[in-house]
Amino acid sequence: MSAEHNTRRKVMHFIFLQMALLQEISRVATRYTKLMFFYQRNRIINLFKENEQPEKERAKVFAAVAHITSVEESNNPEKGAAKIERLRHTIDGLLTSFAHCDLTITIQTLPNRHVTAYLPEYQLKCIQIQEGPECDPMFVEFRLQEEFVERVEKFDWFLFIEDDIVLYDAFILEKLENFNRQSGYENAILYPNRFEMYQGTKRYIDLTIEPPVWWNQLSSVEIESVKFAESSHTHSAFYCLSKSQMKHWIKSGRIFKNQVVNVGPLESAATFCLLECFSIYKPHPSNLNYFEVRHYDSKYSKLYPEPESPYTLSAVNNSHPPSVKDS
Repeated sequence: MSAEHNTRRKVMHFIFLQMALLQEISRVATRYTKLMFFYQRNRIINLFKENEQPEKERAKVFAAVAHITSVEESNNPEKGAAKIERLRHTIDGLLTSFAHCDLTITIQTLPNRHVTAYLPEYQLKCIQIQEGPECDPMFVEFRLQEEFVERVEKFDWFLFIEDDIVLYDAFILEKLENFNRQSGYENAILYPNRFEMYQGTKRYIDLTIEPPVWWNQLSSVEIESVKFAESSHTHSAFYCLSKSQMKHWIKSGRIFKNQVVNVGPLESAATFCLLECFSIYKPHPSNLNYFEVRHYDSKYSKLYPEPESPYTLSAVNNSHPPSVKDS
């Protein structure tokens, strides 16, 4: 091998060595620079921090919970364990969803027909228990309307909820305000879709109990890419009205306020009595989960198992057997 060739090879090795060194230095310098920027992050945030938190007026929300148990469950926490658990979750859902509001919770019940005494201490401190005069327990839900009427000037929102419904949605008021403002229908109100979780599957029970379900294409609306429609199955065991909507309901005379309409007293008090002056909308099947509440039970899922229903959803494909890892 000639001396000239060796010299050329040494020169090339030297050049590549310098390039490799520069690359390594650049990589280390980049890493060091990123670390320095990271360490200065809090100083930059502190330098440009807001001096005050923006003040926002807290909405006043009145939530009324319909709650009835048997006398045996009321007197024995072991027998009433399931009712205690679901009521606890209902109250926790309200406290979670309205933590940014001024919330008043009342439990509407009957003497010796409730399990509130077994609730945790922190919940007992933030609820009001109203034991109304004796009546048919199935009609207790109608009394909640009268609570709303009496307080119509004291609160901004009026929420009806049964004791086995769980709401976890801190943006519920924003969603309702947006719908009320942009639906284009003066008497339209928005209900959530109600679901159960059973064996890892989510079932929108009010849409699977008595199929088929029809959606009114003529009056459907779309607001900011979210679609809403009137449904042939309107019940949710839940509603939330603004003060202006509550006043409109009062002005209508509430002809159906104590009447069983079409179905049972529970459904009449929670849903069908409002149809005398409101059109009830729900999120459309294209976006069912936009506004939803959980039925803290699985009885309807067991009674009406419909794995092929478009209103039954699962994050896992159950059509294939689970894979087994090699040990």
